[in-house]
Amino acid sequence: MRVFYDNRQSVPGQVSFSPSAGKPAQVLESWRKLGIPFCEQSFAPLTADDIALAHAREYVDGVLSCTQINGYENRSPEIAAALPWVAGSMVAAARHSFITKEVSFSPTSGAHHACYASGGDFCTFNFLVIAAIMVHRAGAGRIGILDLDYHYGNGTDDIIERLDLRYVRHYSFGGDPDAKSSSAERWLKRLPGVVGEFSDVDLIIYNAGVDSHIDDPLGGNLTTEQMARRERIVFEVIREIGVPICTSLAGGYQVMRDGTIDPVLRLHDTTFVSAWEMIESPEKGYIRETWTSW
Repeated sequence: MRVFYDNRQSVPGQVSFSPSAGKPAQVLESWRKLGIPFCEQSFAPLTADDIALAHAREYVDGVLSCTQINGYENRSPEIAAALPWVAGSMVAAARHSFITKEVSFSPTSGAHHACYASGGDFCTFNFLVIAAIMVHRAGAGRIGILDLDYHYGNGTDDIIERLDLRYVRHYSFGGDPDAKSSSAERWLKRLPGVVGEFSDVDLIIYNAGVDSHIDDPLGGNLTTEQMARRERIVFEVIREIGVPICTSLAGGYQVMRDGTIDPVLRLHDTTFVSAWEMIESPEKGYIRETWTSW
């Protein structure tokens, strides 16, 4: 597996209710302790032109120059400096998985509420859609965005509709009326079918939000055991349908009194371990095509 990480995509210290800005570094530290082999991959930040593929140019320039508030509802220069790296991580992971078929991770959060000309709810630039656009330009036909964050990816739908991105298929747990109205067990029984509907795409971008956990202050309805099953189902079905996948972390807001986010990190560990066990481990016999650099 490959993880696209650079220290510049992480902002130390909690800058809002959400721990997302500083989470990448903490997630990487946690994953390094798991004993799972993976490669840390460097990448380039996105340019303003890249980001503007999915957003109004005035909005992009305003956020990056700190003259307009970001998704954290501040004008932090540190956040502004990190955002091109955050988006660059997701794009690099998506491109890599599309070309090599290797499972990749972008340890980033804060995308799916970002609309074409505005941010909000801790989301500034919608790097899920930016990645879909850029991978499509690199040769992919259809791209799937599988969003299992507890909340509706309204920004993703806004951009897809605004730009008429017919090649993007989007499922959002938060936008599925049956998902929250049914029991967790009933939804988990439906999940293989939900993932299986992406069998005809060339790449799946998985937004693996852990705010779906029952103890999350902004979520959720899945127990720790059910969250683990969710991840195993996703990656097992992905293996069966043979579609490349890259994963983003999305939401998770269980911040302890001392400011640590151990419950969130454990849930992100589960996602990482599940990807390894279901797809990448030698026991599964996962075969990748020979690849060259893009």
